[in-house]
Amino acid sequence: MEITVKLLANYKDFLPPGTNGNAIVLDVLHGATVADAMSRFAVPLDDSSVIVLNGLTVDLNTPVSEGDIVTAFSAIAGG
Repeated sequence: MEITVKLLANYKDFLPPGTNGNAIVLDVLHGATVADAMSRFAVPLDDSSVIVLNGLTVDLNTPVSEGDIVTAFSAIAGG
């Protein structure tokens, strides 16, 4: 099944070389979780990251579904 992963701001650098924009479509197995999807990238899976599923903060063990969008960005914001 296909999901989209969006990596924003400085996390965009974790996308594969040649990726246009800040998103990539991934083919994942049924039963895959948010953590499984993010494991393909160097995104820290700790409090330094904000990771959301379809705009909602969820546990990293939440299963993803066809068409879902997982978005990640740094929790540190300048002002």
